[in-house]
Amino acid sequence: MASKALVVDSSHFGSSRPGSAEENRIRRLALHFARPLVAATAAALPDAHVKSWTKGLIAHLILVPPWVFPPGMLLGSLLTAGAPFGAKGILASLGVGTGLMAGPKTLRPVLCAFVMLLAARAKKGVAMAGAIFASFLTWLVTRSGTISPQPWYFNFISTWIKDFYTETGLRGALHDIRPAKSFLGFHPHGCLCAGFTINGTYNPDFMRAATRVAWLCDNNLRHKNPGFQLMSEAYQAEDRAIEACVGLAVLGLGSYTADASMYPAMDFSSGLPPDTMAVLDMGGIDPDKWQRLRELQDTVAAVAPLLEGGRMDGTYSSEVSAKSMAKEKGENNVPAVMFFGWPLLPFLPRPQSRIITYVGPGIDLPQIPSPSNEDVDHWHKVYMEGLQKLFDENKAEAGYPDAQLEIL
Repeated sequence: MASKALVVDSSHFGSSRPGSAEENRIRRLALHFARPLVAATAAALPDAHVKSWTKGLIAHLILVPPWVFPPGMLLGSLLTAGAPFGAKGILASLGVGTGLMAGPKTLRPVLCAFVMLLAARAKKGVAMAGAIFASFLTWLVTRSGTISPQPWYFNFISTWIKDFYTETGLRGALHDIRPAKSFLGFHPHGCLCAGFTINGTYNPDFMRAATRVAWLCDNNLRHKNPGFQLMSEAYQAEDRAIEACVGLAVLGLGSYTADASMYPAMDFSSGLPPDTMAVLDMGGIDPDKWQRLRELQDTVAAVAPLLEGGRMDGTYSSEVSAKSMAKEKGENNVPAVMFFGWPLLPFLPRPQSRIITYVGPGIDLPQIPSPSNEDVDHWHKVYMEGLQKLFDENKAEAGYPDAQLEIL
């Protein structure tokens, strides 16, 4: 952080030409009283945030790799352990990887022991190193304990991560976020949820408005990705947590009777007209998840949509294999998308991106003891209409006056 300083140029006091002795005496007297006043004023001013792209890059290098690399590292380690045995060893490694990801926790020690024996039989140091590393990654997501929260982690990332981009911002009805009484949906999902992360999870302004937040993410990401799990444990504090959700069956909220934020929609950038933002309408997939909001109504009084503007500049280039398949995968929390970001480090977003998030007005949910499917459909329609209105009212300010919102 740059030190505070205020410089006074004495030439600004009076004329620049030589003056009389009386004029010089008045000038010196003015400076004598001005300097302490300037120093006191500078000391009272808050530290200004001096934008640092380099620190923004470092924040991304702390945040993003633990999110995106561990699955590939696990697969690579397993393949390294099985490769000495050719195709059969590779197939066995892939089978072990499937069991580690999809199987029960009780099966993991057995699978790791199998990989260790396979590598030992190969009698190659590289194979054994792969087996050990795969077992270590598995242990990280199987252990019963957690690491202690790391305040420096949140403080550093929340201070500098936004400086990586051309522009970031949080706008709209922030005043309508009701502390401990809101359920917030970020749209669209996007690649690596940039808006959810930059303007939500690591945004101090959002945290001050919401006071306490449980950020909800995919269960596999939260509990089966070792890097993301460590990141979530380091993030946790009394007023914040990153937890898993299955549909809207919230796990781990406990004492976090707080704003629950999630990102329930994917966006698609391929096969769409220019200046089109698309979100996936999840309402007709599992109506029961909307009924589960009733279970949270002692905590949640309002549902509010949040829309990310400026995203059509593109944090990443993404290719969706096929819209119908991508939608089917999205319904099962598996994004069928390949992405490419900043050319120098493609796993990072593009620095020239603009990430602006608009907060919509809260939608009050009625107390319905036994909501019917018609009730669910009605309030889902109200929510989607609120999202459409939020888009229409802010697209011009976001820089896309002719943009359209396509709900798939």
